[in-house]
Amino acid sequence: LVEMADRILQRVASAETADYFRKLHTGHGVDIREGTGLDRLTGDNTVSGAALSDGTELDVDFVVVGVGITPGTELAEKAGVALDNGVATDAKGQTSVANVWAAGDCASFPYRGETIRLESVPNAIDQADIVAQNILGADRDYVAKPWFWSDQYDVKLQIAGLNIGYDHVVTRKTDETSQSIWYYRGDALLAVDAMNAPRDYMIGKRLIEAGKSPSAEAIADLSTDMKALLKA
Repeated sequence: LVEMADRILQRVASAETADYFRKLHTGHGVDIREGTGLDRLTGDNTVSGAALSDGTELDVDFVVVGVGITPGTELAEKAGVALDNGVATDAKGQTSVANVWAAGDCASFPYRGETIRLESVPNAIDQADIVAQNILGADRDYVAKPWFWSDQYDVKLQIAGLNIGYDHVVTRKTDETSQSIWYYRGDALLAVDAMNAPRDYMIGKRLIEAGKSPSAEAIADLSTDMKALLKA
């Protein structure tokens, strides 16, 4: 696995979450090359090698390339719609052009003082529902409730919230395979990464959606009654 950034998951998760998954993958025999770019692929007709930015040349049978995407805004551009890391909308899904609306991966919208795009199935479904209602005159704001998941080997990663602007994290570790990372900005809880910790995920998600922020000390303490935090 060749990762151009300094570490895996640098764009989406903390160093602590990255450490967990690095250990998981290397334990399954994956050779992870961080801080290393791909210079070129080599071979006649079919790929047989990969030349890396550090001068290493690897023999390969096939290559999976994941380099990210850019939102498809061509139609919006032709229509004169304002863009902002995608098709810019207000909280209702309305663009800068009357009677033109946007929802899903291409739409950027306000979220807790930021302008974001969410590339996820739940967002595409929930946002489209609200936008469709607004087209019919509902005049409702879309309030995003971000959540994501990934299954890797026998580990289920579940993420609630967005860690944008976090300044510290708290680790709640039940054992080597079950733990959660809680993201804070000051005293405010922003997001939770849960690895084989569905209870932490569900409680974290409900806390974030309710705007509640338990203390970092309470989260780190394994004796804390997590359900009680919802009533605080």
